[in-house]
Amino acid sequence: MFSVVQVSDSHVSLRLPRFNANWEAAVAAVNRLSPDLVVHTGDATLDGADSEEDCAFAARSLAALSAPVRIVPGNHDVGDGRSRSQPATRDRLARFERHFGPALWTEDRPGWRLIGLNSQALGAGDGLDHAVAEAIAEALRSLGDRRMAVFLHKPALITALEEGEVGYWAVPPEARGPLAALLTHPALRLLASGHLHVARLSAFGPATLAWCPATGFLVGEKLLPDAQGGMRQLGLMRHVFREDRVETEILAIPEAEPIEIDSFVDEIYPPEKG
Repeated sequence: MFSVVQVSDSHVSLRLPRFNANWEAAVAAVNRLSPDLVVHTGDATLDGADSEEDCAFAARSLAALSAPVRIVPGNHDVGDGRSRSQPATRDRLARFERHFGPALWTEDRPGWRLIGLNSQALGAGDGLDHAVAEAIAEALRSLGDRRMAVFLHKPALITALEEGEVGYWAVPPEARGPLAALLTHPALRLLASGHLHVARLSAFGPATLAWCPATGFLVGEKLLPDAQGGMRQLGLMRHVFREDRVETEILAIPEAEPIEIDSFVDEIYPPEKG
């Protein structure tokens, strides 16, 4: 048995430090739990896609965690697919990896393989999505009899692999091809993501779809009218890995301020940045 604490969407910055205190509260909460590993599922930075300073500050902030840390990139860290304002590019990915390590990774624990994926590369072209496909193929080739847990920023899907257009909030159906082998694999037990700033647990065959809440801020009904059954709360998730299952719980961060970004989003993310 081992435990992983998942945190997500901290959005820290020296330049605009509005959410930094909530990250400090999250660090204290995680360290009290003493997990074997922490996985951050992206948007560690406020705007690391365009700011070296934000990446450097977020990396220093992650160092306050007492457990080993793995991180996957979010749209505010490396850009998003073929977005017109901040597309995912090799340069943005290289900046992320200088500060946080590989955007694609595997970590083996007894009986388990944890897989970290760069959801932002899916649909981006320029070989970025091909790198994701290659990493998945290699992880499955050497899987053996292990069970799998997959971590990425954007949810791979909302409810079903065959669903139609999902907008901003999940990997687009036309870009999901590299994920199909993972999502249909019988060893999959956990598919954990961030991005939506809501908390939700749902079943996906023998696996759990885990949407981790943010540590930074809430997204209200103006910006996210439909929370897709998720709870609008700040928090984190603790995953306890057993022999053939993962027990997941959503935990609040008592000291965090429930900041709702809707009324001042343009101050933080000006419209021209998407």
